[in-house]
Amino acid sequence: MPDLEASTITWIIGLTLVTALYLIFISPHLIPMLSRTIHQTAEDEVRKITIIDKITLYMASVLMFVVAFIMLIMFYEVVMRYLFSKPTLWVEELSRWLGGVIFLLSGLYAMQQRSHIRVVIIYDMLSRPVQRIFDLIAAACVVMFCYATATGYFKNAMTKLTTWELYGSAWNPPIPATMKPLIVIAVTWMAVQTINNLIMDWSKPKELHDPADDLK
Repeated sequence: MPDLEASTITWIIGLTLVTALYLIFISPHLIPMLSRTIHQTAEDEVRKITIIDKITLYMASVLMFVVAFIMLIMFYEVVMRYLFSKPTLWVEELSRWLGGVIFLLSGLYAMQQRSHIRVVIIYDMLSRPVQRIFDLIAAACVVMFCYATATGYFKNAMTKLTTWELYGSAWNPPIPATMKPLIVIAVTWMAVQTINNLIMDWSKPKELHDPADDLK
């Protein structure tokens, strides 16, 4: 990896420290809320969560903060651009950068919540043993896709990281150097979360899906 400027190292250490403090002091208070599924109320039985689920939920709790941060800096850009005629070089690219992080990692939360799009018309008609076979096939497809993506993209991602490839703009942030490895990490954890879901849902009874729930 090339030598990084002192300011870059300072930013990396600062962001790492802020994230660590957030995970230690704030995230634990958000986990109970995030662990409830989309259609689950406070009175419903809480689904048992594993250490895999907790890691995913901790990442989701950070994404909540990132969304708020993007809104804050975009508001700052609007004020600076239209009230003071001093637009920034970094807000638009930082928003795009963080938005990419949200796009990649929010899929993990959707997987943990079982909130991805599913066509359950035929699935609900099947017996629970047959449903388990369908669950196994679906999980295998996801894992194979994640494996192919991670292994096929790993070399390119490591090249971007070790050369610390920059974006090439006026602000020139290391978007390729960070986003490409994050893709590998995200799809790898997606496979882990998928297997975790399969194990946790294997013994649960048959559940009929109400189409009205999708309109809530």
